[in-house]
Amino acid sequence: MDHPAGAAGTASPGKLAILIDGACDMCRSGAEAVRRYDRSMAIEIFDLQDPAHREHFPQFKLDELLEELHAVDDRGRVYRGARAINQVLRHQRGIAGWLAYLWYVPGFPWLADRQYQRIAATRYERDGHSRRIGT
Repeated sequence: MDHPAGAAGTASPGKLAILIDGACDMCRSGAEAVRRYDRSMAIEIFDLQDPAHREHFPQFKLDELLEELHAVDDRGRVYRGARAINQVLRHQRGIAGWLAYLWYVPGFPWLADRQYQRIAATRYERDGHSRRIGT
């Protein structure tokens, strides 16, 4: 995983930090896909299982971070859930970057958020893990 380089609570300059639960199989798979397809080199991945990574974002409670994906930009703006995924797409070039514009289609943000919540609610059940750090 990438290491913190920006000011505490933010991504490095010009980058977007995504905070994932490394104990979640689905979260790790998503992070691996981001790493594999990220052409922008503007995405930093922080694993909540790493205490140093958690300490880099002191503004968040652990329970909040485990509830849904968080993305933080270099100005400290926070995006959660489906909106965090949108921000990852916005940092991409080519077709992936264009997919971010779906959020301007009426109703799409609402649908994306509901689908994200539905999937996120069962991610630990699918993995067979609990939500606690280190399990």
